[in-house]
Amino acid sequence: MSLVAVVGDGCTTTALGLAAAWPVGEPCMVAEFDPAGGCLAAWLDVPRSPGLADVVASASPGSWATVRAMSQRSQSGVEVLVAPTRSVEAAAVVLAATTAVLPVLCGLDLPVVIADGGRTRGPLSALALQAGVVVIAHRQQRGSAAAAALGLERVAETASQLAARSIPMVVALVGAEPYGVDEVAQFVRADAVVALADDPWAAAVLAGRAGSGTRLSRSPLMRSIVELAGVVTQWLPRVSPSDVWAQPSDRRPIGGRS
Repeated sequence: MSLVAVVGDGCTTTALGLAAAWPVGEPCMVAEFDPAGGCLAAWLDVPRSPGLADVVASASPGSWATVRAMSQRSQSGVEVLVAPTRSVEAAAVVLAATTAVLPVLCGLDLPVVIADGGRTRGPLSALALQAGVVVIAHRQQRGSAAAAALGLERVAETASQLAARSIPMVVALVGAEPYGVDEVAQFVRADAVVALADDPWAAAVLAGRAGSGTRLSRSPLMRSIVELAGVVTQWLPRVSPSDVWAQPSDRRPIGGRS
């Protein structure tokens, strides 16, 4: 199984960053499964169609060939399967894709599918339940220790649900305050906690703003996402951990200019 579900705060940035940092030679795709609506089409300046809605509406939604035919390759080289932008349509499409498309993505050996599941809360989504690894992107609330603690309680609740089903979980923690990585790891009891740099410039470039691809690849955020990719890969049963630190130098940098 090679499905990585990314949910939580900034999950789209995290999913796209993981795809950009994924080792060369290990093909990957970003698929939007956010019932609140997709944004990758706008971020990456690709058409809104074809995408997940076209797969669902096709005669063979359960075929990998159909999924591949409806995916698009962005200028940065990342292959994406975009979801509808409007929430009502997106919710219906994601619900239909849960039974028609998701089993195909879960059954793949390659490529690795990094699925953006949006800001989920409460019971585990079908995406998380069928993933090989779940990444929860969590931004700490620096202005209030109580709010920060509440956010971690919710992450811990999700972690316990995943642990009960033996689904590996990695927390991508944005912000070094008020709690450090070791404190969060002890409280949440995830399989791993990785600190992501709070780097607004690099996050904006990943979100579609123009910027130097070379500078992005050297930014604190991308360096920390490369570390995250390494940890995630270790929990994927089909990928060799020895390959995780390879830099994606053969992929055109996101940002458009080197």
